[in-house]
Amino acid sequence: MRSSSLYLEISEKIIEAIQSGEYPENSPLPSERALSEKYHVSRSTIREALGKLKNDYIIYTIHGNGSYVKPQVFNQPLTKFYSFTDELKNSNILIHNTVIDCHVVENQQDLNDKFHLTGPNAFHKITRLRSARDYPLMIETTYLPRNRFFKINSDILEKYSLYQYLEQKYDFHVTRATEHFRPIIPSAFEREHLQISSSTPCMLLERLSYEEDQLIEYTQSVIRGDKYTFSVDLCFDQPSKA
Repeated sequence: MRSSSLYLEISEKIIEAIQSGEYPENSPLPSERALSEKYHVSRSTIREALGKLKNDYIIYTIHGNGSYVKPQVFNQPLTKFYSFTDELKNSNILIHNTVIDCHVVENQQDLNDKFHLTGPNAFHKITRLRSARDYPLMIETTYLPRNRFFKINSDILEKYSLYQYLEQKYDFHVTRATEHFRPIIPSAFEREHLQISSSTPCMLLERLSYEEDQLIEYTQSVIRGDKYTFSVDLCFDQPSKA
């Protein structure tokens, strides 16, 4: 095999080792010397292979400490209304939902204020763990007014999008939504279900979805900052005058 293509073969072998779990996410790769001995190639070939993996965003380096496996990150554009389930399914990513809790809460003034309601009211509170492949990505807690959605089948929500379920069962259509982001420190409950440490950054995403002018869904999502990113594309008809 030509030396010019040997580093490509080595980079593929390292990728296979990463995918098999031999080198877990954020774990250090063996030293150049150890890799050269393992794959029976020169250190310069290993250096080329590592350079390709770094350029392909598969590994990252820390000066003086070597190379590490980069965690897989899922990205969500914010240019349109989206369903977590539908968006990742469109990318051929297997979605898994686990309903942690589903019950009715009553007479909570903060929810009445949020939904601009008066008098005694009841809300469905649905807490789900949302995962992609083997990665828990977010804990999502949704509040739905019971006077609009009388009964929620939590078993269905294990398999399908909440919006798809509400649309089919209750003819629910979101006409607009607003979202708010802020960084948070995850609670012990959130760390346990997301399988993260107290040092892992998280984001709180609050979504308010409206049917005409009426708030009809309020969701709080605690999202792993090491696994999920959001992006926005900005287009200008004229050069900006910053």
